[in-house]
Amino acid sequence: MIRPYETAVVIDGTLSDDAIQKEQDQLEGFFKANSEFEKSDVWGKRALAYTIKKKKIGHYVVFYYKASGDIAAVFDKHVKLDEAVLRHLTTIRDLKNEAAREAFAARKEEIRIDKPDDEDGDEERD
Repeated sequence: MIRPYETAVVIDGTLSDDAIQKEQDQLEGFFKANSEFEKSDVWGKRALAYTIKKKKIGHYVVFYYKASGDIAAVFDKHVKLDEAVLRHLTTIRDLKNEAAREAFAARKEEIRIDKPDDEDGDEERD
């Protein structure tokens, strides 16, 4: 059965930008070859909550795709020996929640657009 998944990957942040990009492209290629790839969301370099393999910085990327149920096991085997990947997590996406988030963001944006600005701009707030 084909389901929507997302896989978050933490790549070693101490690598050069070219090496990180190469690793990201390689992982994206894996998903394009083994699933119906939708998109990747790059979060960039961030401090890790705790040290992983003596590293304190990680480069975060989230991949969105649709695939059969064995994709997590296949991906796990693919990255198990890859030292550049510090951690990864695959979860099933809930499309209802995604639609609700998008609707909430749209309403929030509408409220922001409809809200009138201060005309003189000199009013101080307490």
